[in-house]
Amino acid sequence: MKIRILAEGSTKWQRLMKHWGLSILIDDDVLFDTFGKPDYVLKQLRRFKVDINKIRHIVISHDDWDHVSGLWKILDYNKSATVYMCPNFNPDIKSRIRWRAANSVEVDKLTEIRAGIYLSGELKGGARRGVSLPEQYMAIKRPNGIVVITGCAHPGIINIVQHAKAAFNCDIRLLIGGFHLKDYTAEKARDIVSKIKSLGVQQVIPFHCTGRAAQDIFREAYKQDFIKPVEGQVIEI
Repeated sequence: MKIRILAEGSTKWQRLMKHWGLSILIDDDVLFDTFGKPDYVLKQLRRFKVDINKIRHIVISHDDWDHVSGLWKILDYNKSATVYMCPNFNPDIKSRIRWRAANSVEVDKLTEIRAGIYLSGELKGGARRGVSLPEQYMAIKRPNGIVVITGCAHPGIINIVQHAKAAFNCDIRLLIGGFHLKDYTAEKARDIVSKIKSLGVQQVIPFHCTGRAAQDIFREAYKQDFIKPVEGQVIEI
């Protein structure tokens, strides 16, 4: 099985330019999040010679613009993919997904969407405009552990790791995605990295909202088990 980083925006400058978010492809048929610039994620799919019509499953981790914006452009070209969302997404976004996608699924519990690929179901994240932000993560079950993919980890990256370990009763081989540590102090970020290591997470690929300072702390702590994120790179799992 292969994971490819299609698009990522992780720096302050990229955020200012709205080149922000992430999009990750699993094999050629499962897409996790769709980035914040619709034309760019489409360009990346073409750049890496991905057949858009082979994408059968599109997972939206949460309904912030930088994770859902590319969806509409992709659905212009692929009208048969199933889109997976949380039950408590913004009602306008839910309605638009239902209208645009051939199939849509509200994931309220641990759900297998393809052999060995699971969605966590809705977890509650930090408040946005006074309302809890719903988010889901993806877990890929492999013989030597699980791979966990996060969008922004609004429920807390430690909570996600603990949830995944309890759900699958095994260690996390690889943790990849946005960990939402960009506004944390270095001391707090070090505490979280230390806790992640103590929970048995073997390798990490932190980017997007993790923040550059926290990425450096992960690099220092994980050494050869820190994988630098690069658009187009393929990780064999």
